[in-house]
Amino acid sequence: MAGLAATQTHSPTVRSPLPRPSLPSHHLRAFDIAMVETPRQALRSDFSGSSLPADKQQRLGELVAHIQETPWSYEAHVEIIRILHQGFVDHIYPSSEPSARRDPRDYGLLDELRRARENADKLFALGEDQWLDWLQDESLLAQSAEERVDVMEKCKRAVGEEYGSPRLWSTYGDWVQHCYDWAHQGSADDSTAELAVQDPERLVGRDLFTWESVIEVWEQGGEQTSHDMAQSHLVWDKFIRARFPQLDQKMSADQAKQAMGYFRARLQTPHAAWEATFQTFSGFVSANYPNQEYEEIMHATTQAAAAAKSLWASREALESSLASAIATGDEYAQYQAFMAYLQWEKDEEQKIGRRKNRGKRKNAVDEIVQSGMLVHALYERAELRLSSAVSLWEDHLRFLIQHEIPEAGSVLARATKHCPSSGSLWKQRLLNAEIADESFDQVEAIKHSATKSGILDAAGIEQVLQVHDAWCGYLLRCSRNTDAMEEDADVAEMGILASIEAVQAIACKLDLGDDFDPAFRLQRKYIEYLKGQGRLDNARKQFDDAVPAYGKHYRFWLHFYEFEMQKSLHINSLQRDSRQAASLNSSSPFAAAVLKQGLETEDLDYPEYLIEALLSHCEDYEDADEVQAALVLTARVQKRLAARRELEAAAAARAAEQAAAEAADALVDPVHLGKRKRDDEIELDDGSKRVKAEEHPISTIEQPPPEPVEQPKRDREHATILVHNLPEEVSETRIRQYFSSCGSVLSLRRLHDDEHSYAIEFKEADEAQYALSRDGQELDGSVLSVALNTGSTLYVTNYPPAADQTFIRTLFLPFGDVVSVRFPSLQGNKRRRFCYVEFKSPDQAQAALELDGREVEGLSLIVKISNPAVRKQRQVPINQGTVVFVGQLPFRASEEELTGAFAGFGDIEQVRMPRDVQNKSRNKGIAFITYATAASAQSALSMDGADFQGRKIKVNLADEHSRRSVARSSSPNVKLDQESTASPPPSAETRQQRTVVLAGVPDTVNESRIRAVADKFGTVVRVMLRTNHQGALVEFDNAADAGKASLGLDGFEIDPGRKIWVTTEKEMKAQQPEKRTDKIGAKVMSKPIKRPQQPGAGRKGGHLGQRSAALFQAQKAGNGEESKKKNQNNDQGGVAKKSNDDFRALVTRSAP
Repeated sequence: MAGLAATQTHSPTVRSPLPRPSLPSHHLRAFDIAMVETPRQALRSDFSGSSLPADKQQRLGELVAHIQETPWSYEAHVEIIRILHQGFVDHIYPSSEPSARRDPRDYGLLDELRRARENADKLFALGEDQWLDWLQDESLLAQSAEERVDVMEKCKRAVGEEYGSPRLWSTYGDWVQHCYDWAHQGSADDSTAELAVQDPERLVGRDLFTWESVIEVWEQGGEQTSHDMAQSHLVWDKFIRARFPQLDQKMSADQAKQAMGYFRARLQTPHAAWEATFQTFSGFVSANYPNQEYEEIMHATTQAAAAAKSLWASREALESSLASAIATGDEYAQYQAFMAYLQWEKDEEQKIGRRKNRGKRKNAVDEIVQSGMLVHALYERAELRLSSAVSLWEDHLRFLIQHEIPEAGSVLARATKHCPSSGSLWKQRLLNAEIADESFDQVEAIKHSATKSGILDAAGIEQVLQVHDAWCGYLLRCSRNTDAMEEDADVAEMGILASIEAVQAIACKLDLGDDFDPAFRLQRKYIEYLKGQGRLDNARKQFDDAVPAYGKHYRFWLHFYEFEMQKSLHINSLQRDSRQAASLNSSSPFAAAVLKQGLETEDLDYPEYLIEALLSHCEDYEDADEVQAALVLTARVQKRLAARRELEAAAAARAAEQAAAEAADALVDPVHLGKRKRDDEIELDDGSKRVKAEEHPISTIEQPPPEPVEQPKRDREHATILVHNLPEEVSETRIRQYFSSCGSVLSLRRLHDDEHSYAIEFKEADEAQYALSRDGQELDGSVLSVALNTGSTLYVTNYPPAADQTFIRTLFLPFGDVVSVRFPSLQGNKRRRFCYVEFKSPDQAQAALELDGREVEGLSLIVKISNPAVRKQRQVPINQGTVVFVGQLPFRASEEELTGAFAGFGDIEQVRMPRDVQNKSRNKGIAFITYATAASAQSALSMDGADFQGRKIKVNLADEHSRRSVARSSSPNVKLDQESTASPPPSAETRQQRTVVLAGVPDTVNESRIRAVADKFGTVVRVMLRTNHQGALVEFDNAADAGKASLGLDGFEIDPGRKIWVTTEKEMKAQQPEKRTDKIGAKVMSKPIKRPQQPGAGRKGGHLGQRSAALFQAQKAGNGEESKKKNQNNDQGGVAKKSNDDFRALVTRSAP
């Protein structure tokens, strides 16, 4: 092997990186982080005088200064390495001397490059690309046997971190084989003594690099990459050639038997290069087996590999889409491709499960799919390329647990290496280690790995709290074990106290208040420990000491009250006999005193909950004097609270007015100079013609409402709570019953996570606030965690018109758990194009703001945090004399040419040139030009009658009336090359044959989505929404396409749980507008109520009896007067009976 330099390219990889989990901006400042076990080697700050270009020298200095202050910045570390690596490559292969190759050891910044890589490696998993560059560079530098072994050790680390990487395993195998060739080159008869004198390094290498080690590496690589259908052949092909160098030649019987085993196993594994493997196998069989056995062997092998071929064939299209996404280098495109692939695999698994439940036997393919290993392998491939997507790792972990695949430990180890700032992943890893019954030292080592680098500190206090909470929970359970010793209790106490001190120190560095954790998590763990040890007075002191910091939080006082109640019951049970202990209605004055103390706190956030708790307690446990005193106290507190709430409301109103003014000033109508899609259409009043969006010179996009006008009718953001840790088997009815005492429950949404969570929406925001009192309480044996979901909802607009829930959900999944995607009703405005994306936590919503401004299918996405406290009326396009209409344009003219002709009159903001629907290369002969000022538009009128590319154009100011007139009458010259322009307009009967009427269309589905679905069956002329009747009319280019669509669209699930069906226009118009109900469990009626149909008039048997437009016309033409009478009966509400012969004749006559 001449060197790995020949196998690697040095051109920088163009990528659109999926960012590492974003760190909050207010944390991005310098503070000391714990680096005791991972000391950083300082890089030089001045690179002047080096071989790098001047701009790179300056950039390096800036980056080094940046990582001195923020060492957790992954992007900064990678950029430093890339600049130094490119300098290394340019040094070896100078562009000024194409044929030259300099000594890589003479690179002046070699030490800096190595130091930069080592620093990054101590903090992060570098990733596949960075490892490949590192191994390539070190292979060029290695000369001695020791240096070559060091490269081999780096290869081992690389394939361990980037599990299943065919490129890294290929590099590893090539390097080991190269080292073997280097050590054993020359004559095999060289004496040891002679070689020791001439080349002692090679003599050492002969002991280190053996042929067995080469084969072992290739074999391991083949096993670890076998799950990669697309690229596993890159390793396996090299392995089989190394193991059997002369495959197409006669070999010994033992070797032939071994090779046969390898080939059979490989051919029964689905992979992209199956045909090439089979051809190699054919040559092997020809050379090593008699001719009379050849066909039998090949036939048996093909039969055994049938399942593998079937698996690949059904996934080939998905693999092709994934390869295309990878080729773009855009990691968001890759994420979406992987998500679509994973969802398809999971759907296939569910289908097989349903077939099994129906008693159908499973075949070999079904067994493989249902094992879950294909999904597991696909997750591993996705994690290799999208290693920083926390949600991907979490989804993978949930899948492994659900399918009981024993790989959670190794997956979590890689996950925390690639996402060290994710507290949730570290928490899962600690929990998994406990479940796996790992030793205390091993669990403790995981905790230290999480906290020692300081990356969690920079990620925010919540991430730190999750890790320490998991660690304290582990210590608490250890102290409660039946075989726990006194030493275990001491360790638990010291560990919990150390965690509390560590978290408080980090909060201090981050300038957070003493109440940085309103949930009081770590202190509660310590209190539980003290309770378990019988040290109730010490536990009480923890609450007393925490009053100054947490006294303003009502949840703290409820926890305090609960503790006093348990303490009171415990003391009573010790002081009384068993009969008296059974009575729990004894006085608990200390518990009541806690609630009174909380109510006396001036800045208590929600006194209402303590008021209710105090009154309930006194009514249940105390005497009349205490009840009367509680009434007096609560009345005084309520009076004080009313005055406080009034002041808060006035302050909120002033703040809302100020925010609205700032938002209104910041709003700027977007200017769109690109071509609009044909999907953006507006329905005219008469519903007979369409106006394309291109024909509107001014467009506005709905923005988050900035003008306060009234309280929103449905404030989901403040009326929704997230409830975690619900019992696994609890029903939605039970959950609703539990929370119904807090208020009117509008909806329940199950969150598919490992915490058995639900999002619960109440009718009023105050009811959701009251429901927070359930935090820490038990439901069927599980302690609930309840929190508001404010700040977790995004307002999203300017996405592709045909985007549906799946598209939006996939787009936002890289940033966290998407709870719901809500589209607005189109009943009042069919052009509305925005949605609300709700996340599980505000941190995830904040991270998703990174998509704001990102281009998606040519449109600049708008993503904002939703604020229902302010709203704004939709902007109406206003023409202020800045829009010029240009007519009689040459059909081949382009927007650029037109812009050049009119640019001399002033700044052009927008040019709209509608394209011919049938021929996109031609325009419609008209255009609209929007100038920055009305004066510029007036000047452009001088072009009226001017010659433009051989035609005299017409130029005048555009107005709303003229644009509508143009939209209603298409240019007569648009289709000069088509004979249809001279034909009379289609009759109503012809149009009816070409039109499919859809019913059950949700009022959140726009025309573009319907068009996208209908386009699969033929050319769609137009789509007309009928939101007032839950319907739509789809007109096709011909009746045949309409017939296919009638069959294909009937029963199509256009939204999750919502199917549309084909009907007649009269039946569609009989439907009422969609009405949403606030009653949980109530379903929107998807079809109008009908009388029972006669036999044969059902919806089975190829849609017989279905009165769609296409079949209705066929019936009318075929059955004459008899058919006419039957249809009249139907129109009058009667039901005409049909026999099977009638339907058979109908289908026969309607067939082409």
